[in-house]
Amino acid sequence: MGWEGSGGFESWKLVSETKAHEMAVLCMCLMGDFLCSGSADKSIGIWRREAFGKLCKVGVISGHEGPVKCLQASSNRIGGGFLLYSGSLDKSVRVWWVPRYDNDAQLEDNNSTRFGTVNESIIPC
Repeated sequence: MGWEGSGGFESWKLVSETKAHEMAVLCMCLMGDFLCSGSADKSIGIWRREAFGKLCKVGVISGHEGPVKCLQASSNRIGGGFLLYSGSLDKSVRVWWVPRYDNDAQLEDNNSTRFGTVNESIIPC
């Protein structure tokens, strides 16, 4: 979803809307050209921001056993990707490696590491 407007809130208009998850979106964070969304469906969506407020889904992180309530991306880009921290009602905080995506929204690396536990995958759409 994107909004545009000038001046007061009254002049804003919706320019884009996307069905992001199967259940409610509970949190979001930005990292450069990427938007990360956490959901009550226990998943994290990775989106590339495009012109005019459009969003292109480039991946999904699965692994939490409860709704994802908070997200924070690292401000330091590491090896062409970034670290994403997620908190869930499953009582866990997890750290994910989100690899860089090319212009065709393909994953450079199909594996995302959840540090300190088992390897998980980012599933390309």
